[in-house]
Amino acid sequence: MSPSVAELYSGDAQHPWRELGFTIEEDRCRIGTTEIVFRDGPPGIHGWAMRDAEQSTFGPITTTIIESPVPPAGPVHTNSAVALHHLVLMVPEFELGRQALIAAGVTVDSGKPFGPENRKLLRVAPRMGDFELELIGPVKQDHSKNWELWGLVIVVNDIDATKNYLGDLIGEVKPALQPHRRIATVNKSAGIGTAVAFLGREETL
Repeated sequence: MSPSVAELYSGDAQHPWRELGFTIEEDRCRIGTTEIVFRDGPPGIHGWAMRDAEQSTFGPITTTIIESPVPPAGPVHTNSAVALHHLVLMVPEFELGRQALIAAGVTVDSGKPFGPENRKLLRVAPRMGDFELELIGPVKQDHSKNWELWGLVIVVNDIDATKNYLGDLIGEVKPALQPHRRIATVNKSAGIGTAVAFLGREETL
């Protein structure tokens, strides 16, 4: 089996996540088949656990390999969240990140360039279980950047219902990069240390 992300470790307080409509039980919040585990550490996601993977190093990101079956998907949250769409991993050099993922057992293609010419980055999004890991980094090592599990895009059943429920905690609902889908980003005022966006399901024209 290919590697998947079993757990993400967050140093955030639980209260802001509850205010965003997530159900948390015993310091754990299951979104799809992945558990967000609230434990001591800096704000945001500071570590992760992979399933069916080889040990690899991702800079300062605490990485644990666990052996456990994939659990059933968690319940629909009050905010309409049902699954993860992708997790963003930012790295100081794209190839360093790519090789770390390959060492863990992930199949990773070459990156595609994007961004302005003077700050061009590479991006690739290999599948890890039931969602994608979006790897982003510069072609040449940039010592001003670090390894960072930067953000989450979370699938919701009804993006309009999510907006109505959360109000000013999230921004305007806009067209997403994904065709026929819409997205809204959690505002910094929500008080969580991770960049989070809610992505609606594909809409028929």
